[in-house]
Amino acid sequence: MKWSRLVLALSLVAQAALAQSAGPVCEVARPLDGQRLLRRLSLDLRHVVPSRVEQEAQRGHEDVSEATIDAMLSSDGFRKVVRAYHADLLWPNLDAVEIDPNYFDLIETEIAPGVKVWWSPVRSLYYRTITKVFVPCSAQPASYDTSGYLVTAPLIEGGMPVARQEGWVEVEPYWAPGTRVKVCGYDAQTAAQAPICPTGGGAYVTQTCNQFRGYAQAVGFDPTGQPAACDSAFGLLAPGCGCGPNLRFCSTDATAKAVRASMLEQQLRLIDRIVTTGRPYTDVLLAKDVEVNGPLAHYLTFQSTTSFDIFGEKDVTAPVPAGLSYTSPGWVPQPRAGRHSGVLTTAGYLLKFQSNRARAHRFYSAFECSQFVPNGPLPSPSEPCSKREDLTQRCGCNACHVKLEPMAAHWGRFAEYGHTPLDEARYPKTYGTVCAGITNLDQLFRCFRFYQLEAVGDELPFKGLLKPYVFRTPEEEAGLEAGPTHLVQESIDSGRFAQCTTRRVWTRFMHREPTAAEELEVLPGLAQDFEANGFDFKRLVKAVVMNPAYRRMP
Repeated sequence: MKWSRLVLALSLVAQAALAQSAGPVCEVARPLDGQRLLRRLSLDLRHVVPSRVEQEAQRGHEDVSEATIDAMLSSDGFRKVVRAYHADLLWPNLDAVEIDPNYFDLIETEIAPGVKVWWSPVRSLYYRTITKVFVPCSAQPASYDTSGYLVTAPLIEGGMPVARQEGWVEVEPYWAPGTRVKVCGYDAQTAAQAPICPTGGGAYVTQTCNQFRGYAQAVGFDPTGQPAACDSAFGLLAPGCGCGPNLRFCSTDATAKAVRASMLEQQLRLIDRIVTTGRPYTDVLLAKDVEVNGPLAHYLTFQSTTSFDIFGEKDVTAPVPAGLSYTSPGWVPQPRAGRHSGVLTTAGYLLKFQSNRARAHRFYSAFECSQFVPNGPLPSPSEPCSKREDLTQRCGCNACHVKLEPMAAHWGRFAEYGHTPLDEARYPKTYGTVCAGITNLDQLFRCFRFYQLEAVGDELPFKGLLKPYVFRTPEEEAGLEAGPTHLVQESIDSGRFAQCTTRRVWTRFMHREPTAAEELEVLPGLAQDFEANGFDFKRLVKAVVMNPAYRRMP
């Protein structure tokens, strides 16, 4: 015990002596010298260390010149830094989004030695199955009867027929023009349209068709035998539909990844152009101009309409430039009009945040630095106010939704779980011209998906309206009809956008939150300068890294 106390005493004496020789333990942060400041600036503004030439040029200088900082801000490295900054804001990851319906996915399988075919497993569940699922076609070339229909043969297992199979055909796929691949005959069909729900379509397709008939009965419409476009969701229920010419309606794992990557790149390229050319940073949320490449153009032209889940009708306010194919190189301008508003209405943003509430919430958090905070625990569900259909009136929910619902309404004219604007001509406010006298599948689909047909409780006064109008006041309807631009402009005019951007840039490049004193004395001036100088993002970053606080050791 005595020995332990002696060791502890000696240790404390040694620490005290070391602290005395090294100066105060809590020394005030001191300025960075020239080399360390250069290194910090280069890492923050370019994500690389300074070059040997830059280090030699800095030797003997205690400060880094403004010209050196300007050169960093004009570098391609800074463009990449800005991309990373916005990736944190926009959460650009679509891996979990099923942009392509899985029944139009093609996979390649070796079905016999040296014979590989492309086929759709889920389509086989509908058309190439009796009692067994996921059966590809046979390893023989396809043959046709005198009427032009594919000839099938039974697949025997255990002495029993378990499925019927067709053969394969050779096709030049859109993703590899000039080549030929083998594709199962049913998947390679090129018809533009075919009747849905025919007799003898198999147990699984019959079950799905019966479900559709149940929906249709509510409006006095029988879908049996109705013609379906093969580039529509209903093409799944039409045995005469396939992947179309050059397999254009179908995707592979590789093409789906290319489309997702293109949707994200479209957003970041818009940000690139705005920041690098000195356009107002507000254009990130307001600009009409975007670019489109081959994979994205192909998806928007041929594949976006093929899902029941993701709604991707042709967007007449953002036409795809003519002449683009899947393999077209580079990016070309895609003009947009109507309610389009910067990144907030790009396909990538609308599919990442599929509900209007999610779209508004991300804007609110990323560009206004605000959050929705619940007002305590939820009350008992048996209380009358807990049963209100209108979330702005429901106890425990209204604290957030009284603000969120009007904000979300600004995306009301864009399809939820989709990326298409809903224009007034095709989607009027009330369902009269859409749901009255249904005569085709398209009309049936639009009626059930977008209109309030089955109203209960608080919803009753809103029966028959386009769903985004339910519970909206006249003032909130004005925002709905104006689109996200109205919400963004309100944020800009109020100063919230400039204040939030300034705070985020400060936090990003200082690597810490602002102090209370900085919140009061520094950030307001930076925000005012940012706004007064045309929302110049580079200028704001430069002002932050040239602030004396940046030049002190943290």
